[in-house]
Amino acid sequence: MITPDFHPAVSTFDAVDIGLVILDGDQCVRAWNAWMESASAIPASEAIGRSLDVLFPGHITARFSSAVSHALELGTSGLLTHALHPPLPLRTRSGQPLIHNLAIGPLGDPPTRHCLVQFTDVTATVGREKVLRERQNARYDAVVGGAPDAILTLDSGGTIQLVNPAAAQEFGYATTELVGRKLEALLRDPTDWSNAFRSVLSGTPLARPVELVAERRSGTPSYLEASASRWESDKRVFVTVILRDVNERRMAVDALRLLNRTLERRVAQSTADRTRMWSLSADVMVVADRDGTMNSINPAWTQLLGWPEPSLVGASLFDFVVEEDRARFRAELQTLFTEGAPRRIEVGMRTADGGSRRVEWSGVAGDGLVQAVGRDVTAEREAEKALAKAEEALRHSQKMEAIGQLTGGIAHDFNNILTAIIGSMEVLKRRIRAGRFDDLQGFMDGAIASANRAAALTHRLLAFARRQPLDPKAVDVNRLVGGMEDLLGRTLNENVRLELALEAGVWPALTDAHQLENAILNLVINARDAMPGGGDLVITTTNEVVQERQRFGQEEVEPGDYVVIGVRDTGSGMPSDVVARVFEPFFTTKPIGQGTGLGLSMIYGFARQSRGVVRVESEVGHGTYFRLYLPRYAGDVQPRAVAANQEFEKGSGETVLVVEDDSHVRMIITDVLRELGYSCLEAGDGQAALPVLTSNTTIDLLITDVGLPGMNGRQIAEIARRHRPALKILFVTGYAEHATGHSPFLSAGMEMVTKPFALDALALKIRAMLGK
Repeated sequence: MITPDFHPAVSTFDAVDIGLVILDGDQCVRAWNAWMESASAIPASEAIGRSLDVLFPGHITARFSSAVSHALELGTSGLLTHALHPPLPLRTRSGQPLIHNLAIGPLGDPPTRHCLVQFTDVTATVGREKVLRERQNARYDAVVGGAPDAILTLDSGGTIQLVNPAAAQEFGYATTELVGRKLEALLRDPTDWSNAFRSVLSGTPLARPVELVAERRSGTPSYLEASASRWESDKRVFVTVILRDVNERRMAVDALRLLNRTLERRVAQSTADRTRMWSLSADVMVVADRDGTMNSINPAWTQLLGWPEPSLVGASLFDFVVEEDRARFRAELQTLFTEGAPRRIEVGMRTADGGSRRVEWSGVAGDGLVQAVGRDVTAEREAEKALAKAEEALRHSQKMEAIGQLTGGIAHDFNNILTAIIGSMEVLKRRIRAGRFDDLQGFMDGAIASANRAAALTHRLLAFARRQPLDPKAVDVNRLVGGMEDLLGRTLNENVRLELALEAGVWPALTDAHQLENAILNLVINARDAMPGGGDLVITTTNEVVQERQRFGQEEVEPGDYVVIGVRDTGSGMPSDVVARVFEPFFTTKPIGQGTGLGLSMIYGFARQSRGVVRVESEVGHGTYFRLYLPRYAGDVQPRAVAANQEFEKGSGETVLVVEDDSHVRMIITDVLRELGYSCLEAGDGQAALPVLTSNTTIDLLITDVGLPGMNGRQIAEIARRHRPALKILFVTGYAEHATGHSPFLSAGMEMVTKPFALDALALKIRAMLGK
C-alpha cells in the first residue's frame, strides 16, 4: 500500500513477488506492499509512518541501519545476504521461517530522496543448496573421514579450513582446534612446505611428495610425506593436502643407519677385543691345518708350556701332545672335521722343561682349519685326586668306626649268650660225670634259650644287611594287621589306646608276611616304650602312587604303586639328630639292658630288601610317625595257610640226599632223617653230590645248603633238575646272597628253611614235601 501523496503504479507495487518497503528521510515507512503484509503479518496501515526498529524490535542491525543511511545520504546501494546478515522475522505462506536477501538503494534525488528496501525470498534456493551440500558433505565425509592419511583443506593464505579425524589424531589436537590455524605453525621447519605451497597455488603440481617433520601437541616429532592439489570454488582458491605417516619407514631407515654404524663400531671393537684376548688370555690358543700344522699361536704357549713362538709356528700340534694321548687326540681332531660340532678333549701337553700339563681343549673346525682353545686343568685334576683320596680316607674311617661299633655290639651280646651256653654245657658235663642227673632239664633249656637269642640276633643282623632269606608273596595287608590286633593289644600297656585305621580297598603287597609281622610288632613296641605315661597309637594302611623318584633321607624310592603301613604315636618324639641315626645298628635311646638297638635297623633292612623304604617323622613332644612302603602285588592274594598241630609221621624208606659242608649240621640232619624212617645219602659239597645225582640211584628228596664252597646249592639244584625234573628240593640257608632278593630263586617243588632251625620244624617240612 502507498500513501496518498505517493503516486507510483499501485497495482504493480503490490503485484510483484518480492517485498518492497520505501523509507523517507527519517527512515519511516512510506510504502509497504502486499508481499510484506503477508510475510510480516503487519498490515500496511500499521506499518506506514513507523520505523523498522519499531516494527522489528531487536532485529535491525547496525549494518542494516548504516546501509539505509548511506542510501539516503550518499545515494549508494548495498546488498545484505542471508549468509552474513541475520534475517528479519518473516514467514512464508506455509508458516516456515523466510530466508531472504536485502537490496538497499536510493530512490529519487535530494532533497526528496527516499530509500527502497527490497526483500528477495531465497528460502527454496537455500534449501536446495543445503540438501545438495549435505549430500556432498556426506560423500566427502565418507571418503575423507575414513581415510587413514591426514587430509587438510587450506585456503589461499595457508589457513586450515577443514580436517579429517586422521589429521586430528596425527597432530593430537581436536578438529575445531586445527581449523583456523596455519599449517606452517604445525611444522618444525616450514621452509620446504612454503615453497611447495607457493608452487601449487601457482598451478604447478608437485613432482614428488614433500617430506615434512611435524610437531605434535605432545612435543614429539612426526615424520610425514605431503602431497597437495589446487582447486577452486565460487572463485575462491583452495589447496587439499594429504599427509602420509612415514614414521615406521623413517624409524626403519634410522634403525638401519644406526645398525650399520653400530655394526661397524662393534666389528672394530670385536676385532680389538679378540686381539687383546688372543694376546692376554691365560689359555693356549691355536689355529692349525687339518694335518695339525700350527699356523698361529698366542703368547700363552710360552707362558704355560715354555715353548717360544718360532719353535711352534709351522710345527705339528701332535708333536706337543704326550705320547700316550697322541693317537686319541689325532682321532678326535679328525672327528671334529667330520662331524663339525664343537668337541672337548683333555690330553697331556709336553712342556719345554720335559714335564707335562693337563690341558682341556675345546675346538671347532671349518674351511680346512681348526681353531682351538686349551685350558690348563692340571691344578683341578690334582685337587680332584687329593679330594678323592681324602674322601676315600674318610669313608675308610667311617667304615672302620661302623665296623668297630658293630663288632663291639655283636661281641657284647654274643659273649653274654656264649657265657650262658658254655656255662650250661659245662655244668651238664660235670653233673653227668658225677652221676647227678637231677635238675639237668633247666640247664639244657637255658642253653637252648641262649642259642635261640643268638639266632634272633643273627637274624636281625641279616635283616639290616639286607641278606636275610625272604619268601616274598602276595599279602593282604589289612587282613594281616587285623589278625595281629589281639597280639598287639596284649603287648601294649593299659593306658595306651590302640586304633586300627585300615583304608578300604588297600592293594596286596609283595613281601614276606612273617617279616612284616615282626616289623609291625617292633614298631608297636617302640611306640609303647615312647609313651610310658600312656597315649594313642594308630596303625594305618593306605595306597600311594609315587609318580617320580623321591628321596627319603639317604634312600630313594622308585616310581610305582606302594602299600603304606603307618604306625603313629603321641609319645615323647625324637630330636632331629636322633632321627638321623635311628636306623643305625646298636643305636638306641633306651636305658642299658632294655634294647639291643637292632629293631629299627632290622625294619630298615627288611624294607630295602623288599624294594621299599621306611620313612620316619618325629617332633619332640608331639610323637613319632613311621611309614613302611612296600611294593604293590599285581595279582590275586592266596589265603595264608594256617599250620595245624601235626604228629611226626614215619617215612617209608624214601631216599634223601643231604649236601652240607658243615659235618655237624649234616650229622644232625641225617640223624633226624633216620629217626623218621628215611634212607640217607651224604655229600660234603657239590662235586661229591654230582655223581649221585647223575646216576640211576633213586632219590626222593634233595636237601642242600645254599652257601656251599665252589658250586652253590642253586647250581646243584639246576643240574639235578636237568637229570631229575620232578625231584623235590629243600634249601637250607643261614645267609645266601642270591636267596635274599626278588629273583625267582624258588621254583615249583622247592622250599627253604632258615638256619638255625628247630628239628621239629625241619621234620614237618620234610614230611610235608614228601607227602605232596
